[in-house]
Amino acid sequence: MCHFKVFMVCQGSTEMGYPRVLRLFFPLALLFLFLYLSVIKLPDVYLHECLQDGKPCSQIQNDAIEEVRVKPSTSFKLDPSDRQLLENVLKNCKQHDFQIGKMVEAFHLCVTEKKDILLEEYLIAWRQLIKFMDALGTVFTFISSETMTKVNILQGYLNGEHGKHYRTVTSMVKYELENEVVNFKELPPNRVPSGCRTLLRMHRALKFLEYFLYNLGMSAGQDKTSQMCADAYHKTLSHHHSWFIRQVAEVAFLALPPLEDMYKVVCVSNHKEAKTVLLTTVDAIVKVYNITQKVYTKHGMLDLP
Repeated sequence: MCHFKVFMVCQGSTEMGYPRVLRLFFPLALLFLFLYLSVIKLPDVYLHECLQDGKPCSQIQNDAIEEVRVKPSTSFKLDPSDRQLLENVLKNCKQHDFQIGKMVEAFHLCVTEKKDILLEEYLIAWRQLIKFMDALGTVFTFISSETMTKVNILQGYLNGEHGKHYRTVTSMVKYELENEVVNFKELPPNRVPSGCRTLLRMHRALKFLEYFLYNLGMSAGQDKTSQMCADAYHKTLSHHHSWFIRQVAEVAFLALPPLEDMYKVVCVSNHKEAKTVLLTTVDAIVKVYNITQKVYTKHGMLDLP
């Protein structure tokens, strides 16, 4: 990527340099616009104010959720050789800042025997997911930064005066509903978002990342990472965005690194290793997502502003 000083040099280079700068600058400019609007503005859009293909986005979202439950939300079973491969990969990944093994473990520890989600372990898993996004380069920088803000909000509730009520997702929802912390009509100005609203934004993003990791794991190398990311986006987060932002996203995804670089981030070297590690990760995420989805559905909180 050309920084400002490099860009000035590029302007005086050969006739091949100038078009190359334009090819880099235009998609990156759109990328930064997309990311800014996504993390700062768009999560607050009400679904009932959004239309896509002539139908309310909430209706389309329900259709997409049903599709996602079939794929990739199916359990991935490891055979003995896969288990050994998984252990070896995760062991060799310990020197990396992002450790996919820690993330998988945290998502497993999230789920209680009563099928609830422990919020502390959930946040530990998300901190690893943020490291994963950071490892992908500037494409996800703004998203990971905004997600870290949401992690800190929930951690603040956990460490706060009423922290005992935020131990699990169910207890948090119960406490905030009973004490009228949740506002179903609008986000009150100059007020820290409720735990329920904050978690919902992370919950939506988790489905996007789940689907993206699934696509990476199932790819045999023919598909581009930009196509796999776009597919995940279309089936999840795009339903919360306007038509304009969806078009900008198509360009933004072109800046994603190639599949080989993705493999390095998750400490694998080939498709077989990637499939085992990533589908194991997806299986752990799916369990957490589905439990959270049921809690929010039960209390009619999937469209919180």
